[in-house]
Amino acid sequence: MKKIAKFFSDNPRYRRYKKPLEAAEICDRARELSQGQYDVVSFNRGLLTLGCSSSAQAANLQAEATRIIEDINQKIGREAVKRIRLKISN
Repeated sequence: MKKIAKFFSDNPRYRRYKKPLEAAEICDRARELSQGQYDVVSFNRGLLTLGCSSSAQAANLQAEATRIIEDINQKIGREAVKRIRLKISN
């Protein structure tokens, strides 16, 4: 993934793909770290949206939000994720 991102960032013709590639990388890292606890829905402008199955699970994830943010940012090597939003899906 890093090689593709480097190619696109170095080539002025493909700079418009930089943000979607970064979002895909962040979502991929979040999925790796989730271990089935949550679903990764989207990432946009520092906001990572996670899906969960119940309000109890959402409360637990909200309590761990800081740790989740730190883990994802550490995994990608920069502070891209600023906040987490939780969606309860059925």
